[in-house]
Amino acid sequence: MNIAELEKFKIEDAINFHDEYNPWLFDGDKLKPVIKKQLETIADDFVEYMGIPGLAIEDIIITGSNVAYTYTSHSDLDLHLLVDFAKLPNSDVYKELFNAKKSLYNDTYEITIRDIPVELYVQDTSQPHVSLGEYSLYKDMFTRIPSKKRANLDEISAASKFERLEEMCLLALKSKDIDKVKHTLDIIKRYRQAGLDNKGEFGPENLAFKAIRSKGYFQALHDHRNKLRAAQLSLEEELLRRTFEESIGLIREGEKLSKPTPTVDDLSMDYDVSKETVLKQLDAGIKIELEHTNDREIAREIALDHLSEKLDYYELLAKFEKESIGESLQYLNAKYDQYGMPDYSKYLNFIDKLVKKKLSRVDIVRQLQMQFDELERGSARELVSRWETSQRIRLGI
Repeated sequence: MNIAELEKFKIEDAINFHDEYNPWLFDGDKLKPVIKKQLETIADDFVEYMGIPGLAIEDIIITGSNVAYTYTSHSDLDLHLLVDFAKLPNSDVYKELFNAKKSLYNDTYEITIRDIPVELYVQDTSQPHVSLGEYSLYKDMFTRIPSKKRANLDEISAASKFERLEEMCLLALKSKDIDKVKHTLDIIKRYRQAGLDNKGEFGPENLAFKAIRSKGYFQALHDHRNKLRAAQLSLEEELLRRTFEESIGLIREGEKLSKPTPTVDDLSMDYDVSKETVLKQLDAGIKIELEHTNDREIAREIALDHLSEKLDYYELLAKFEKESIGESLQYLNAKYDQYGMPDYSKYLNFIDKLVKKKLSRVDIVRQLQMQFDELERGSARELVSRWETSQRIRLGI
């Protein structure tokens, strides 16, 4: 690797020093009312997402560079919900739940306010939090006033740590191993937290993290991870389709693949059925193939090719997937509810959020698979069906 690539750390990539608070967020030392209201809305949504009835929030605070004089164009806004863990039964279990929900929520929703990313956290009121400044939404005031004094920064140590992280990022971005990419992302996150815990905002680990984020590595790793996951899902779908076709006796020979795509009239004559019968099967096929392409003409052509093999191709495929779903759901390691039934609430809650974003059923299935590595397409579709059934029961339909 060219060592020159690694000698690019500048303190300006991590922090800048200003004489005033971020004017996009503050009027003087007061949070703009529209910003405060939006942050409260985000916090309420996160509380609802966690699904813990009666959770006592003692305060909601914002922290980070955007609540100090060191913000940059890449600084995010940390939104902390303060909860007294001592008042919770099995606080360790709740802590694990909060961390899981927080990670899932932050990874799922790219929330911004005036193009500033917002990160959600649940913080124990007894846990010390190192931050330059803190602003309480409940009190609508600074509860920790940041200093304008320029700190003594360990730039040499920060540069060294940045070089190590950058080298890891470059290797991960070249890798086709999704687990390696995830591991690199986890290391970067732990780096940041270790820096904050030990020396606060100006700790060398946190400065290195900020520079990595500023140069776009963090986002590039997230994009690379999603791209690898999408390719992984495509392979799983191809394997499922091949297994299905083998089960119904279809053998893909070269000359068979080279046949021209039939028309509806061709299929009607070949199978000696009405065009309406063919069109019904074709419509079902197009809907399924649109899960893999956004081009309706391509989906129609693929569906016609499959119908030329078997007119009931898609009926058989649906039956095959349904028979496979029960088995695949067994491997989701779901907890059990009070009635001894598998508890798929984390998936159903996620679907609920996607529905509120008005995504299509196909996009919801895709998002489920992107978010939960353990879900195959059939399982994701079945979970969406279960969500739909639960809504019909709730509405009395």
